[in-house]
Order: sequence, then C-alpha cells, then structure tokens
Amino acid sequence: MSVNERGSASCYTSHMLYRLNLACDGEIFTDEEGVELPNLETACFRATRIAREIIGEEAKSGRLPLCWSIEITDETGVTVATMPFADTVTLR
Repeated sequence: MSVNERGSASCYTSHMLYRLNLACDGEIFTDEEGVELPNLETACFRATRIAREIIGEEAKSGRLPLCWSIEITDETGVTVATMPFADTVTLR
C-alpha cells in the first residue's frame, strides 16, 4: 500500500514486467507477452512452477529436460535471474 500526495492510502502496488524465456537445446524461446509481478522473488517462484510443469509433461514422453532453464529478464531485456530445471526438482 502506498500513500498518495494527499496523505491517503492507495491500494496501488508497483509491478515490473518480467519475461520468462525458455532456454533449451541451445535455443531461447522468448516470452513475448511477459507478466507483471511485484518482485524478482515472485518471478523466480513462477519460473520454478513453470519448470516443474514442463518437466512433468516431458516425463510423460520419457524425457527429463534437466539441462533446460528459464531465463528471467526485466522490462529492459536484461537477464536478472536464471532458473535451471535441475534446481527445481529432487531426484531419488
């Protein structure tokens, strides 16, 4: 919550645009739309969830794409974090 010029509370929260680009087999598949999120931590959480969903789908075909990753870029296109798929699961 922020306070506007008159001193009253506003429910407006600043969000940044993040793109969650898929890096696999030497190619980058760009997230053209991106998603507005409150912070990098939330973007990393979302990247983890997406990676796990992709791993689950690929596992149905007998593949575990653990060398893939999601590159998180900010609204200027700068990579601010990378989420390797191998870091999102525990193999037992």
